[in-house]
Amino acid sequence: MNSPTATGETDRPHVSVVVPAFNEACFLPRCLGSLHHSALRLADIGGAVSCEIVVADNASTDATAETARAFGARVVQVPRRGVARARNAGARAARGDLLVFVDADYRVPLGFLTGITARFGAEPTLTAAGVRVELEPAEIDPLTRLCAHGALRLLTRVKRMSFGVLAVRAGYFASVGGYREDLYAYEDVAFLEQLRADARRGRARWAQLDGITVHASPRGFHRGGMLSTYALMAVSRRARTDLTRCGYWYERR
Repeated sequence: MNSPTATGETDRPHVSVVVPAFNEACFLPRCLGSLHHSALRLADIGGAVSCEIVVADNASTDATAETARAFGARVVQVPRRGVARARNAGARAARGDLLVFVDADYRVPLGFLTGITARFGAEPTLTAAGVRVELEPAEIDPLTRLCAHGALRLLTRVKRMSFGVLAVRAGYFASVGGYREDLYAYEDVAFLEQLRADARRGRARWAQLDGITVHASPRGFHRGGMLSTYALMAVSRRARTDLTRCGYWYERR
């Protein structure tokens, strides 16, 4: 943990951003560009806080790895498909004591890393946190965007879902074994269920950082089958472990 900075900032943890990626060469420039600027902002006001970006390349067949390296990210090759495997591999390679998972088609604001590290530095008992997620406003029609935001806010409040972004202390993440690698979908929900169970036992604490908003690509709304696929994953635990039933995510080119 760092010493307080000359400006009186609270101690902040070192941070590793982990980006799982499968054929994301077209989205990575926006994602990594925004993370790069957020990391520069963190360096400006965070004193000796270090930040690294790790891209877990999950058997991509496009220029994902080359694009990631061009933006200064460290690339970890994960040959066996599975977003949980990619996230876990990135976490194992990470050097920070705070892990921040961000999906490859997301764009973060300038104060993203500053806000997260400040909150974790100020609250030593905080285990994990999520942020607000909204869709890119210029890439989806207003009505769909309004409906999507309502659904996202409801699920965030009721289920405490993190929707592609999760900040978690590395020690806790390792202690629970990370994401379940037998799951091809809903691995993030399973992790949060574990976190909630530990919170009830007094072993963990969760916070929703509503002051931080990230923007997600609405590509899922442009592909057919999103609602039916999510409904299937919600009711069928077996489907989550069957790669052939998770093609909505894994058959993307």
